[in-house]
Amino acid sequence: MNQDFISFDVGTNFDYKLFDAIDQYDTKHSITNLYGKLKNDGMPGGRAASIIPDFTMDEFEAYLKECKKRNLSFNYLINPLSLDQNEYDPVVGKKMRDFIHTLYDVGVREITLNSPILIKYVRKEFPDMFITLGLYAYPTTIQHVEYWRTWGINEITLDHSFNRKFDVLRSLLTEYKDSDFHMRVIANNLCLRECPYRLAHGSFVGHSDPTKTSMDYTLINCNYHKISQPAAFLTSEWIRPEDVHYYRALAEETGNKNFAIKLIDRTRTTEFITNVIRAYMTESYDGNLLDIVNYPTAKTIDAKKHIAAVDAGMNAGAPPQGMPAGGPPQGMPMGGPPAGRPALRFEESLKPEAMMQFGRTMGFPKIYVDNKKLDGFLEHFINDYKCDKSLCISSILEDDISKYPNACGHCKAWAKKVISYDVNEVEQWKAVASDLLSKIENGTIYKDAESQQ
Repeated sequence: MNQDFISFDVGTNFDYKLFDAIDQYDTKHSITNLYGKLKNDGMPGGRAASIIPDFTMDEFEAYLKECKKRNLSFNYLINPLSLDQNEYDPVVGKKMRDFIHTLYDVGVREITLNSPILIKYVRKEFPDMFITLGLYAYPTTIQHVEYWRTWGINEITLDHSFNRKFDVLRSLLTEYKDSDFHMRVIANNLCLRECPYRLAHGSFVGHSDPTKTSMDYTLINCNYHKISQPAAFLTSEWIRPEDVHYYRALAEETGNKNFAIKLIDRTRTTEFITNVIRAYMTESYDGNLLDIVNYPTAKTIDAKKHIAAVDAGMNAGAPPQGMPAGGPPQGMPMGGPPAGRPALRFEESLKPEAMMQFGRTMGFPKIYVDNKKLDGFLEHFINDYKCDKSLCISSILEDDISKYPNACGHCKAWAKKVISYDVNEVEQWKAVASDLLSKIENGTIYKDAESQQ
């Protein structure tokens, strides 16, 4: 039984070793739910399907039984930004509904949805099913929350912006404290603050091919922005393990017992997820903050055959020992990517050097964000939140910021104290990433028409 005032949801890669990690570190039994998705269920989700571990329905049913034995619920994800109108399709739509029936038959009683149609269907067809609204619905205001609540959901995953809007979060928790309506925030995502590309990225992920890896322009661009302006790592609305107590205090203050913190990511290695569980259960992490947030480094990707995890030839996207991050000075080695890794989407049309370049962009420069030095960072937002009225200096590239009277430099100032990196390594990575972004934009990642004939 949960002995804490707040609970935790943890993403699973279906490795049974995670149960051991929960047993070892969750002494208060605060983790009450695991969540995940099968790779080959025929439906998109909130992550690219190609990096989801393989797991059969029989294996999944056995996993559900293990969860139940340990008093852990399981929340199944059907949570893309868009289902590509497939819920309207007379054939595919029926397959979706039939699959939900299959989930129910094997024991699933919690499900995450974003589709208004599927929410209504599940609510009427399975009255006892607990429905969570996923992040890709992007509820950013109290009014959004109420709209969705009356639509029939039981729980809402709040937009990242709520994490640092303590006054608004307090109002929400107070508003629904005497109801059975649940709310949760995500602790360790690393999205850009108020990311302008999130709809484009969500749509891209939702239309990914489960059998192939896509060259994700939005992801490369996101990381390019953060690596170019390291203060952006701090503007991202994560919650440190050491700061969980602020959210617990808020739940206690408002008397709301239906508040949860979601820990990600289900596509990561067991080592990574265990590290996250340890950090948030002990509410302490002595190391690099980027090691416990959703920073998609090659070493933490769980899928064994994902392009970013390939060691041969690309050394997990990084250059061979002794070679600079930018690769050989005269360009990329020819011959294509190494054997054994999955196909890239449109691979038959891609230039080999572009594929190699993409692999290298997944080998990020070593950036260290000293988690323990961030003590006191959050108080600025608790006491005087003005992010919705200010322009963040980390997004201003001009040297002269005096022309921005409402600019805030809080995160930029802290970045100088807590972030360190090798400038040359960063510049080399940026050169590769910038060149690849440009080639994706103008289409020169593809072979010319003559070479394809």
